Amino acid sequence: MNERRKFIQKIAGTTALTMALPTLAMADSDFNARWTALKTFSGTDKKYWQLVKSQYSIEPGLIMMNAGNFCPSPYPVSKAMTDHLDHLNANASSQDRKKYKRIYANTTKLIADYLGASIEEIGITRNTSESNNTINSGLDLKSGDEVIYWSQNHQTLNIAWEARAKRAGFKAVKVVTPKQPKTEEDLIKPFVDAMTKRTRLICFSHISNQSGTLIPAMKLCEIARQRGILSLVDGAQTFGFMNIDVKDMGCDFYTGSAHKWLTGPKESGVLYIRKEVLPKVWPLIISKDWTWENEGKIENLIRYGQRNDATIAAFGEAIEFHNIIGKSKVETRVREITNQLKDAIAKIPGATFVTPTNPDMYACMLVFNLDGIDSDAAVELLYQKYGIAAAGTHDGFNGIRLTPNIYNTEKEVDQVVDVLKALHI
Repeated sequence: MNERRKFIQKIAGTTALTMALPTLAMADSDFNARWTALKTFSGTDKKYWQLVKSQYSIEPGLIMMNAGNFCPSPYPVSKAMTDHLDHLNANASSQDRKKYKRIYANTTKLIADYLGASIEEIGITRNTSESNNTINSGLDLKSGDEVIYWSQNHQTLNIAWEARAKRAGFKAVKVVTPKQPKTEEDLIKPFVDAMTKRTRLICFSHISNQSGTLIPAMKLCEIARQRGILSLVDGAQTFGFMNIDVKDMGCDFYTGSAHKWLTGPKESGVLYIRKEVLPKVWPLIISKDWTWENEGKIENLIRYGQRNDATIAAFGEAIEFHNIIGKSKVETRVREITNQLKDAIAKIPGATFVTPTNPDMYACMLVFNLDGIDSDAAVELLYQKYGIAAAGTHDGFNGIRLTPNIYNTEKEVDQVVDVLKALHI
């Protein structure tokens, strides 16, 4: 016990000292200079990713590994939000705000290109839940119909389908997959086995926020399409991280939030609806902007009255920020950092993964346990004592959840692993 206490104190002191020092990039207070440097840098080495990190004003000493829940925004996004809010406060006239019609269209076009969709298929919402509920409440479903949903979805999504099924009289069918799948077939077969002639839609999280399991979306959507079944992919954990092309994926609906992996503005989300199925969806909210002329068009589904124009503008900046880095480069980087973290955790005696360890079945999220350590207590201790922002998972997948993003470094991974080792001794 004395040796354990000494080791923890040693790690705590070293980590605290290291975290108290700002990174090399953060020593430069001129965000404009750093932004210019990032845009003109041609490499992808550690210096490049340090420049990426320097776009974020993360509190010195704080290691953010909670991208699966909430992310900071980089300088160009924060600046766009602040500048537009200041301008709106200075001039709130309807005449001046006409420019936001053009900005809205530009942001929508950026998102559409980013996801491989057409502008007519993209709506800007307030988050993934709102996007999901637009489909949930918008589809005509009746007694005798069936909707298949995954047990490892975000609980908000599943509760919404259960509530709608109770109200409308259709059947909500929960699919359970193995906690430690060995092959993609282990994830696909339970969905296929649940499909019947009455199935109207399948709904699944692309990556489970509970376990970190990655669903083979393209294959599952293709099977559904062949059977005349609609598919809704909750992309809360892939939008902004994974190089997504919704046409290649083959889904009918795709949803996401900007405040997670995209590191965009808060309270902004995306809704993709394949053009051919748009007429099947009724609006959740009808405002004065709703028109019969736009029936069957996505404009009617995302008109809520007055929006926060600054958020829409900042959303576009977040897409631009990721485009400058490159979608493939973002995904590769996050996977590299996640793999480094996984390999190091795997070497800790007594560490066990909730997340599948097959590289085809996880991507950006690690859920694990340390023998003899309460996961909820560990998450709190990681933050309060060591300045590491993590999360805990529950609902049968209890564990510590770490979700690194593009602002994390190899050095931070080493620091986190050192602390985890200290907790476990």
